[in-house]
Amino acid sequence: MRKVGTVFGVGLLVGLLLLIGLEAAARILHWWPDPFFQPDERFGVFHIPNAEGWWVNIDAPDEFQTYVRINSKGLRDREYPYEKPPGTFRILVLGDSYADALEVPLEDSFQEVLEARLNEQMDQPVEVINGGVWGYGNDQELLFYRLEGRKYQPDLVLLAFQPNSDVLENHREMETRYMGREYKPFFVLDEEGELELVNFPFRVEPEPPPRNLLERVKRFLAANSRAYPVVGRYVKSRMKGITEWLQQAGVMEPIPGETVSEGIPMGMYLYAADYPPEWEEAWSVTKAIIAQLKREVEADGARLVVVILPDRHLVEGDYLAWALRTYPAMQGREWDLDKPNRIMRDFLTEQGIPYLEMVDEFRQHAEETGRPLYYPRDGHWNVEGHRLGGELIARWLLEQGLVR
Repeated sequence: MRKVGTVFGVGLLVGLLLLIGLEAAARILHWWPDPFFQPDERFGVFHIPNAEGWWVNIDAPDEFQTYVRINSKGLRDREYPYEKPPGTFRILVLGDSYADALEVPLEDSFQEVLEARLNEQMDQPVEVINGGVWGYGNDQELLFYRLEGRKYQPDLVLLAFQPNSDVLENHREMETRYMGREYKPFFVLDEEGELELVNFPFRVEPEPPPRNLLERVKRFLAANSRAYPVVGRYVKSRMKGITEWLQQAGVMEPIPGETVSEGIPMGMYLYAADYPPEWEEAWSVTKAIIAQLKREVEADGARLVVVILPDRHLVEGDYLAWALRTYPAMQGREWDLDKPNRIMRDFLTEQGIPYLEMVDEFRQHAEETGRPLYYPRDGHWNVEGHRLGGELIARWLLEQGLVR
């Protein structure tokens, strides 16, 4: 009996040491990103002011590990007062994860490159303020401008439009199905085709009290452990059968959201030659949001410009051929990868909004140098992609006389 107790005690000690070692490794090697986001009744989610820590690709931690600081106003940028210094030309950037640029050091983001290039060319000082937030749609960007962005008194507002995510994220029904929950305010079109803001302010529901000891342990680990989410994600991705068993047992939450429709990833319908009705509506909402942003920016005495971020699918390789092989259900439809940009070109021209496309320049740069502009696993711009984007935007703004 004493031997059994000794063996059990040794086993428990070894297990405890292994857990401590795993937790230490997860923190030292940055296997999981530090928290940078919190629920927000204005936008659904927003940066945690003054947060700092490491941002990593959880699917490939060796791809990048970036130390990130959020300023006191919740921007991934240096500190800026709301009041604009006399004689300064201010640009406010609105966008999603490409503008947030958590994957690269702040000084390598396209906003910082843009600011540096403009200050080299202009006689007056230029400030480029980063209002981008990871995961934002154009609806949240409009709300951010209304409630925060205009306080910075920008002379120019630059909307970094991301075709392969923004349109879906702007549509209430599709985005809610995709995410598995309603997590933010939305704009919808009323019977007259006018924008109506719903689910605002966003109700941040308090977390219900844990029902049992298992839930208490799970919440404690989720709040305090870096190894716990890593192990959970590994189990979900590598051991499907065990994952299903753990989900049924209540140890792990099922993965929410409807990401596939009729055997085709929901996001792929953006490139369909013939849109389903929901996608036609999503485009109508998107156009209405951008038109409203233009009106509000101009009412504040500034000007709106749009940069259509180059879709990686158009820059690298033959994405359509890969998608047709990977998702056989796509073979029964016609696809047009240039369609989203073409829709935006026509709309922005009609609205009189200056815009920049960079697909040709990105594709040419990749072909001539042989160097990637996107992280292969993460999919966002790498340092070279941000540098090229910032330089192209600066040159375009100067050539078009949009900064002066």
